[in-house]
Amino acid sequence: MVKKITGPVLMVGVYFAFVFAGYVLYTSGMLNCLIFWAKQNLVVYFIFIVAVKTMGLIFPPIPGGLVTWGSIIVIGWQAAFAADFVGGIFGATANYYMGKKWGMAIVEKIFGERISTKIAKMKIRKGREVESVAIFKIAGGGTIVEAISFFAGIIGLNLKQFLIGSAIASFVIGVPTYVLTDNLLSSRNIILNLVAIVIGFFVLYKVKGRYFE
Repeated sequence: MVKKITGPVLMVGVYFAFVFAGYVLYTSGMLNCLIFWAKQNLVVYFIFIVAVKTMGLIFPPIPGGLVTWGSIIVIGWQAAFAADFVGGIFGATANYYMGKKWGMAIVEKIFGERISTKIAKMKIRKGREVESVAIFKIAGGGTIVEAISFFAGIIGLNLKQFLIGSAIASFVIGVPTYVLTDNLLSSRNIILNLVAIVIGFFVLYKVKGRYFE
């Protein structure tokens, strides 16, 4: 029970910590030079944060998601989300192919032949491939997103279905998150946004399951 509660609470806590830090930086004027430069060089900045997001998915210690998320206060939520979406698709595709090529060898080396054999036999229920990818990416969050992309390659999930599920997840969780963050940073509809965030995290956490055979 404690573990079930800890996950959503931690996600909400990290979210608000980031929003608060961004709000402090924004209102203090410390980001004025960066904002001015980014608006004057939007294409260059956009390409940069797409690259960082992509690399962050391939190599998790790079905070790619935080960079695109933080760019809300620099270039607005629309452009920041677009960069997050494009970089997310690039990174997910790279992880998918790495999982497909080297995944089983890595799993066997780390966890042994018994676990790797079980994983190799796992299949997603027919007709739920897209839904499964979308739900697990939405409900998982954090670094588990990279693991899901890698795992999809290991079990040989159809690339088209995987990318469609990934795109759906990005829109379902990304657009509300970016809009809510923008509203909070702008001090608009704070109470309504807080309620929406808490409800959203709770619902997403509850809908996991029922997908693997």
